[in-house]
Amino acid sequence: MKLDFNNISDELIIYEAFGVEGNESEALNDAYLDLFELVGKEAMIKIYKHCNGDKLNLPKRLYRQDFVTNLAQREKDRRERAKISRAAGYSVNTIEELLDKGRKKKGK
Repeated sequence: MKLDFNNISDELIIYEAFGVEGNESEALNDAYLDLFELVGKEAMIKIYKHCNGDKLNLPKRLYRQDFVTNLAQREKDRRERAKISRAAGYSVNTIEELLDKGRKKKGK
């Protein structure tokens, strides 16, 4: 495949032109190899196009505290709130403290 590398913008074409398919462990930088193995070629290339050069810092928890607190607030039973808290990766005390702060704020 003869390509004009001055006018290529699609990383999938470059991927094919460089013969990377099947040689990912030799061709890709470690971070991209990890992504390739985790999410596949197309998603890895999307992440590359969107984030290349950026350092990603991913939080330990998927959900925001306020979102989890709002979910827990709907439950009257403390044990059910505890299940919600733990499932989201938060301590029961953290969510209960946020609920108490919310109650005190409403009481003002």
